[in-house]
Amino acid sequence: MNEHETDIGEWRSLSGTPVGDGNDDADVVFTHVSDLHGQLTPRHQVYYDNPTSKPDLDFGDDDRVVERGGGIPLLAAKLTELRENHDVCTLMSGDTFHGSAITTYTDGEAMIDPINEFVDPAVYVPGNWDYSNEAAEEGNFVELMDALDAPVLANNLYDQETDERLYDGYSVLEVGGLSVGVVGMTNVYVDRMAPAFYEGKYRFGKHPALLEESAQAAREDGSDVVVAVTEIGLPWMVQAAKDCASVDMMFSAHTHEYTYDPIVVEETETVVVESGMGEALGRVDLRVRDGEVQFRHHLYCLTEDGEHTPEPDADAQETVESVRAPFLEDEPGFKRGAGTLDRPLDAVVGQTEESLYRQSFLESAWNTLFNDALQAHFDTDLAVSHGFRYGTAIPPGDITLGDLYTFFPMTTPVARGVAYGQQLTNHMEAFLQDNFTPNPYDQEDGRVRNFSSNVEVTLDPTAQRGRRLVELQIDGESVDPEETYSVATLRRPGDPERDLGNCGFPFQDVEVEDATIPIDVIVDYLEEHSPVDYKVMGLVETAADGGRVQNTPADGPYPFVQPGVDYTAGEAYCETSMIPRRNTFPEEGRNRTR
Repeated sequence: MNEHETDIGEWRSLSGTPVGDGNDDADVVFTHVSDLHGQLTPRHQVYYDNPTSKPDLDFGDDDRVVERGGGIPLLAAKLTELRENHDVCTLMSGDTFHGSAITTYTDGEAMIDPINEFVDPAVYVPGNWDYSNEAAEEGNFVELMDALDAPVLANNLYDQETDERLYDGYSVLEVGGLSVGVVGMTNVYVDRMAPAFYEGKYRFGKHPALLEESAQAAREDGSDVVVAVTEIGLPWMVQAAKDCASVDMMFSAHTHEYTYDPIVVEETETVVVESGMGEALGRVDLRVRDGEVQFRHHLYCLTEDGEHTPEPDADAQETVESVRAPFLEDEPGFKRGAGTLDRPLDAVVGQTEESLYRQSFLESAWNTLFNDALQAHFDTDLAVSHGFRYGTAIPPGDITLGDLYTFFPMTTPVARGVAYGQQLTNHMEAFLQDNFTPNPYDQEDGRVRNFSSNVEVTLDPTAQRGRRLVELQIDGESVDPEETYSVATLRRPGDPERDLGNCGFPFQDVEVEDATIPIDVIVDYLEEHSPVDYKVMGLVETAADGGRVQNTPADGPYPFVQPGVDYTAGEAYCETSMIPRRNTFPEEGRNRTR
C-alpha cells in the first residue's frame, strides 16, 4: 500500500449489506472530480464536523475548520498514485471553466491544458456554469467541449433549432475486465437559472426518466455495471436513485456536498455519492462477484500536509505556473464585459478578522459583506444578491484580489433600482417556494436570497406554499407593500432591461454603472473598512413554531443543507433525504422537456 493510501472500508452490496470475504481486489476504481470551478492552485475551504459524517480532520473543540488544499498539481499527484496501483476510470462532472479571474478573463480556455494533461477524464459531463460564456455575444461552450480530449456526455442537451442531441447520452467503457455503461446528464435548470447562459441555443431536457432510458440502453449494449455522472444536485439525484432502478451508482455534483458516507437507496439498490468541490476527490471501488455488484467508497480531502495527500505533481505545477504568470504581472490588462484586471491577482486589497466563506444555506458572512458593499456604493435602502452557496474560504488576515474573484468571478456591471415592498416580498416568497418544496425535482437553487445586514428575514418552512415568508424587515421595520425602496444589486447579461439581480420583476428608475463590476465595489469597501469583522448574525431565522432549518452541515443531519417539508401532515418537518416516495412516470404524455 502506498504511504498516502488509506483503508477505504469494507465491501458492501448495493443494498448496503456488508459482504466482506477477505478479497480486497476491485475490478475498477472510479475517481470522481467535480465542481472544480477554475481551481488551478490550492485554496482554502471550510469543513464541518457533521454529527453523522465528517472528514478525517482534526476539529479540536470547533465544529468547523478552514484548511488549504486542492489545485491541479495535488489532484494530478493523487490521480497518478491511484492509477499506478489500480485500473482507474476518472469521471468528471462540470463547472470547470468558471470560478476564478483566470477563467473569467480567458473565457475558460485556461483550464483546457491542465485538464487534458493531468486530470485526463474518461468522460466529461457539463455543469451549469460551463455555459456561462454563452452570456457573451459569441459564446464558446461548444468550443470548450470540443477542446477536451475526453468524450462529452449529456443525454438531455439539445440544439434549440434542430432539436437534435448535441452529445451522446451514454458510453460503454471497457475497464478492469468490466463493461461499464456511463450515463451523462447535464444540469436541467440552466434555462431557468440564467436565460442568458444559453440564449435560445440549447434546450435542456428535465425529466428524470431520461436517466432511466439511457441506463436501460447502456444495459442493452452489454454493460455489466451502469453508473450515472450528473451535475444537477444531491436532492435531485437521491430522488432519481429511488426512481431509476437501472443505475447502480450515481456520481452527483452541483450542490457541493461532501458524502463521506455514501447514500444507499435500498429500494432500488442504488448508491449516490457527491465529491465536494475541486479540492476533494471521490473514489468508488466496484467489483462483480457471482453476479452481484459490490462497492466501497472514500472521499479524499486533499488538504496540504494531509495524511493521504501526496506531494504536488511537478509537471502540473510548471503548467499551472505558466498559465498563471500573465495574471501576476504588475499590469495584467485583461478585459472582459465591464471588467478590467489592472493589478496582479496576488495584490492585497484588504484584511478580515474572521474567516469568510459561504458554504451555507440561509446566511453567510461573505454574502452579507458583499451586499453591504453594494449598499454602501449606491447608498440605497438595501442590497440583494443571489445568495450563492458555492465558493472557497478566506482565513483571517490578508485578502487578495484573486480571493475576491473566487467568490464573484463575473464581470457584470453593478446596478440600482427602485422596487415596491410587495415586489420584494413576492420575490423572497418565490425563492422559499423553490427551496422548501417537498418535491426534490423542483428544488433548483439550494440557497436563500441574501441581503445587506440591515435586512432581517423570518420564514416558516412548514407553511403552505405562498405563506413561507413570515416577515421581511428593513432597518427594524416591516416592509410596507405599498412603499418603494431603493435596491443595490447587479445587471445580469441577457436579462430584461428593468430586471436586476435575478429578481424577476421590473424595477423603476434603473441605473447601471457599465464600467463598475462587483469586485470593484468590494475592493473600495475593503479599503475603507478593513479589517472587516463579519459573522453569521442570525439575519435569517425561522418562526418559533415554524420548524428548524439548518444553515450548515454542522447544524444538523447529513448530508443535505437544504431541507424539504412534508405537507401531507400540514406541519411535519423532514429532511429531503427522508421523503419516502418514489415517482411513477407514465410513458404516455411524457416529453423530454419535463
